[in-house]
Amino acid sequence: MAAEIPPVDPARDEDLVRDFARTVLEQAAPEELVLFDQTAADYFRDPDAVLDPARRDESVGFGLDLALLTPYVLAVATPVLAFLVQTVATTAKAEATPVITDLVRRLFRAGRSEEPKDAPTVPPVTPEQARRVREVALARASDLGLPEDQARLLADSVVGGLVTAA
Repeated sequence: MAAEIPPVDPARDEDLVRDFARTVLEQAAPEELVLFDQTAADYFRDPDAVLDPARRDESVGFGLDLALLTPYVLAVATPVLAFLVQTVATTAKAEATPVITDLVRRLFRAGRSEEPKDAPTVPPVTPEQARRVREVALARASDLGLPEDQARLLADSVVGGLVTAA
């Protein structure tokens, strides 16, 4: 019986979403990093308010016209991370199966000297996976109403952050 991998939940996986979003912002909009912690706190408290330009302007309150990318990065991070969790889980399962089989085999061969195999490593993101991550990020950014050029920049930055982090 295979264990079900739970989807990424922004409330439960807030640290993961924050870390990923911060990595993306380092490439896409590094000037926003000074506002990241506050924007992220606002986003996790009420995502809809932070994503709604009219409500966001009210919360800034200083009459500043801030077109922050950060809320969109946070919103895009969740489906991208869900895709990555599923991809890594599938890879880990495939990689772990022979290791687990060997461990079980060792259980009934207790006392015999056998060298344990090296632990499996997670392979780098393939070009196909990177393309798919970009599609997921671009689709979510577009769904959020981000202008096309910003949506593409965000999607490219998501992939860039993922590839350079590996």
